[in-house]
Amino acid sequence: MIAKLRKHYHAPLLFLLLAFGFLCTLPDELHGWNSGWYAMDYSLGLDSRLFIGSLLRLFYPDFLSASSVYAFVVLSVLVLLAFLSYTLGYGLKRVEGTEGFTGLVALTALYLLSPGSPAYLWSTENMGRFDLYLLLVTLAAGIACFYLRSVPVCLIVLTVCGVIALSIHQGYLFTFFPLLFTLFLLTAGHTEDGEGSPRQLRLYLVVSFLCMGLLAAVFFYFQFLSHIRADTCEELTAALSVRTDLALNESAFRYEYFSGMTESVQELVLNQPGERIRYGIVTLLLLSPLAVLYGWFWKQVLKAAPGPGMGKHFGSVERKNGCLPSFFYPCILLSQLLFLPAFVLTIDWGRWFGAFLTVQTLQIVFLAAKKDAVALSALASLSAAVHRHPLLFLCAAVWLGNLRKFQATLLPDAPVFFASLYKLFRIFVPE
Repeated sequence: MIAKLRKHYHAPLLFLLLAFGFLCTLPDELHGWNSGWYAMDYSLGLDSRLFIGSLLRLFYPDFLSASSVYAFVVLSVLVLLAFLSYTLGYGLKRVEGTEGFTGLVALTALYLLSPGSPAYLWSTENMGRFDLYLLLVTLAAGIACFYLRSVPVCLIVLTVCGVIALSIHQGYLFTFFPLLFTLFLLTAGHTEDGEGSPRQLRLYLVVSFLCMGLLAAVFFYFQFLSHIRADTCEELTAALSVRTDLALNESAFRYEYFSGMTESVQELVLNQPGERIRYGIVTLLLLSPLAVLYGWFWKQVLKAAPGPGMGKHFGSVERKNGCLPSFFYPCILLSQLLFLPAFVLTIDWGRWFGAFLTVQTLQIVFLAAKKDAVALSALASLSAAVHRHPLLFLCAAVWLGNLRKFQATLLPDAPVFFASLYKLFRIFVPE
């Protein structure tokens, strides 16, 4: 019994630590910008952002109180932490006993200490935002892929989870979708025993991209073709106020349903872009330990990945020794470019930074959980670096642990750090 507990201690320990941190920093209420969507359901039309409200309508058909929604969000966070703990713990268990174990422990620890740890999802400005459910659904898809042996069934599950996520918020395509993309490629192209003919792998790969094409079509519908049954923002607010005491933000409704993209960009995105860019650059500086870590890891992955010579051409789906086909690795890395539209077209850079760090970490965990030989090789190199320079990694942990978590639009430390540098500059260079 003791040996069995030792074997499965990673996930429970992670959950206890994350849940403790959550309960110690739990905000008293939801942020008002997003709370109104909890009261909206499919009786208003087939639109994005209505899935969660429709789920709550099943339990609260007449009146939805703010306290009920708050309890729902708290329970959802705890479920998310359970899923995340299990995912991280499963990855650690799968690599335990290998040379890459220390590297994955270091990477996981630095992520959980960073401003992009799951704690950013319940910071004051993010409490109750739908990013929580997008990550939860993606983690559920990942856990299913850990155990499903049938590739077709796994592809169906991934597609269904993708549709659900897009129904929760169409912005999923530009936040956590790279994780689903990684799962599609892992499902289509990876088996530990190397079985599967190239023809079969090509078929699975084609089906995977067809499934992702379907998800792109769902996004297109929700973003450009869907609408709700309300002619004005005032009409929508009045209809919702009858069945809930949640805060209803008319500005949020107006930008989402009653104004065009051009108007939203002009009023929101083009408002103080220099400030966002300035603090975005400062944020990158403050996150430099993670930037170096992830950059170095992917450099090792691309270096260790089997070259074009494995097959007849670069697009070959031949595999060797538990590796993915060679071109899968740069595809997984490049999938992170999907974040660019979110940064360019919206102002919630804090949320996107948090999601980006989460995606980076979980892509590596998914690869490790599948015992991908290339990822394990890169993690082994990281383990060697940790053993050679333990003080350096300890300093990085202290650095990241001292930063606060992301709010909706920025890292709270960024403007403070910038202002402090400016004051210091003025001490030595007076006006």
